[in-house]
Amino acid sequence: MAQNKLANLPPISNQWVDSRGVPTLAFAQFMSALAANTLGPLPSAANDAAAAAAGVPINGLYQASGVVRIRLV
Repeated sequence: MAQNKLANLPPISNQWVDSRGVPTLAFAQFMSALAANTLGPLPSAANDAAAAAAGVPINGLYQASGVVRIRLV
């Protein structure tokens, strides 16, 4: 079974920007990991409902036709 590299994501509770609107260290680390492709392939789903069925948590990433999306519901 393939390793789930999405488990390396920062917790959903992490803030991406501080009170001044400046990106946080967690955001910078996440973007670095994303750019380095260390997160692994994103699950494919047509919409949020399909992403939920695929096990993507709320605020988790998935892709639809090559577009990265964030599951909101």
